[in-house]
Amino acid sequence: MSDTATVPEKQVDEALQLIASAEFAAVSAVQRWLRISFRDANAILDELEQRGVVGPADGSRARAVYVRRCEQCGRIGKRGFQTIGGDEQSVTQCAARAACRKRWPKPARDDD
Repeated sequence: MSDTATVPEKQVDEALQLIASAEFAAVSAVQRWLRISFRDANAILDELEQRGVVGPADGSRARAVYVRRCEQCGRIGKRGFQTIGGDEQSVTQCAARAACRKRWPKPARDDD
């Protein structure tokens, strides 16, 4: 029987947001961020591994993260991102103009 059945989808989605933002996936980190049990945090990372978001477990090391999050529009994906700025203040954004709605918003329309 799989442990992922006991973990709500809402928690998996929240963990995905946090992992993509931090670009760090460790069971203990997910446990602290979501304030859940170690077993549930491990089940969440196993589910995200099956989805191709994070890499396999490697002992006590953090798992590899295969997705990134745009800090402008919140999109999460594997491709199409660029990092702008230096090491201290870098920002991850969508590389394609059409992919990021907040950087290039549609012009306001007059529908009177």
